[in-house]
Amino acid sequence: MPAPTEQPTCEPSPFARGPVLTIAGLTALLLVLISGRYGYLSDELYFLAAGKHHLDWGYMDQQPLVPLLAAGIDAVLPGSLVALRLPAALITAFGICCTALLAREFGGDRRAQVLAAAACALSPWLLLSGHWLAAATLEPAQWVLLLWLVTRWVRLREAGIRRDRLLLAAGAVAAVGVQTKFQIVLLCAALCASVLVAGPRSMLRRPALWAGVALAATASIPALAWQAGHGWPARDMGDVVNAESSRLLLLPTALLYAGPVAGAVLCCFGLWCLLHDERLRPVRFLAGTTLLLLVFYLLVGGRPNYLSGLCGMLFAAGAVGFQHRRAAGGTRWSWTAWPAYAVSSILPLALLPIVALPTAAPHPPLAPYSKFYETGWPELAETVARAYRSLPPDERGRTAIVGESYHLAGALDVLGPEFGLPAVHSPHRGYWFFGAPPDSATVLLYVGASEPLEPYFTTGRRLATVRTELDLVNLAQGVSVIRYDGPTMPWSRLWSRLRTQ
Repeated sequence: MPAPTEQPTCEPSPFARGPVLTIAGLTALLLVLISGRYGYLSDELYFLAAGKHHLDWGYMDQQPLVPLLAAGIDAVLPGSLVALRLPAALITAFGICCTALLAREFGGDRRAQVLAAAACALSPWLLLSGHWLAAATLEPAQWVLLLWLVTRWVRLREAGIRRDRLLLAAGAVAAVGVQTKFQIVLLCAALCASVLVAGPRSMLRRPALWAGVALAATASIPALAWQAGHGWPARDMGDVVNAESSRLLLLPTALLYAGPVAGAVLCCFGLWCLLHDERLRPVRFLAGTTLLLLVFYLLVGGRPNYLSGLCGMLFAAGAVGFQHRRAAGGTRWSWTAWPAYAVSSILPLALLPIVALPTAAPHPPLAPYSKFYETGWPELAETVARAYRSLPPDERGRTAIVGESYHLAGALDVLGPEFGLPAVHSPHRGYWFFGAPPDSATVLLYVGASEPLEPYFTTGRRLATVRTELDLVNLAQGVSVIRYDGPTMPWSRLWSRLRTQ
């Protein structure tokens, strides 16, 4: 048998470098320009606190990559929101480019590549999450990169070229992915199961694939060891997610996150094309992967954004499907693409903190998500600091500060040192694992909206209430600072009773 040639027999269309890089660059530029507009996201504060004060191999609700990255950036440029969020903007732009490259692997021409890239840039969830440094920001780009590597391997195989290093690279992406979120394991499992059913089964016989699997499995050992040593709290987090999410609304919300017009249409049409278009038969396993993940999250529970990692692939398949329609003479409605994209831009741009806070404050529809989760933290820290300084000096040394939620505790842990606050504790979710206050702490400053600790102390009184700038509705507004004295049992015994999800 002759050796495989080094060039494919059927080259894909040229990469639409100019327009795709322009879309990606403008998206990144927008995200950088607004990165310092409001303040820290509550989850960013949690990641910073975890990375700076509690760096570990694993956490209840995440893996160590984002906390490590956040702490590293903050160590170089302390307090800089622009620096903290720069990786998020860059990886969002990278995901846009990977989406266009995936459309190219599907046989997409320049127009299809640009349509796929533009849909990615206008996805409400992908664009909004690109504004923050969070695990949910990194994950979609990791997924689309892995899918591009596998798809490219399939295309080259169809052209008579064996490029197994692509499978090994996919394993390396999965190895990084398990340091972000374990959901990439579900993607890989669904991918392998779909390949087993729909082919090409020869992929499963390639040593490079299993070398990549071994690499990802090895990379996950520290996090799995942490989970095992702490009673597998990821299962508890799964219960939290299930309780917070509606399975009936999972798919409609996921489509809204993809895009209210262009994104949702491309996702649905892309899945249909993967199932029925003969020109996409070599990658039909991607349809099976999508359906398996959808069914899994519908049965087990999950947040709508868990499916956002599939958006780039479905955008690409849908754009190529419309290209095939145009090639077959169906050009009657091709003009509707750009009006649809223009309408699709309204929601994602409205969600971003583009408008300055004093202007946006009186108008609830403007940047509601950012206003709720990114404002009020300096006022929170100042209020708690005033309450702490009001204590007699001899009491401060035996005073603990406990936040009701990880949002409040993270904000105080990150911003509090500037105001002279000590380390903060919280019984909420992953923060509970950071540890209890010392048993020597007989005075408690409890920061929260409720008063669940009253039964465990002899006395308690409210010292202050947080009032945020412009009277915004946010997580800090109206939070109380309550002083408790005389714990009825040591913190080492009390902590297990206070844990909340």
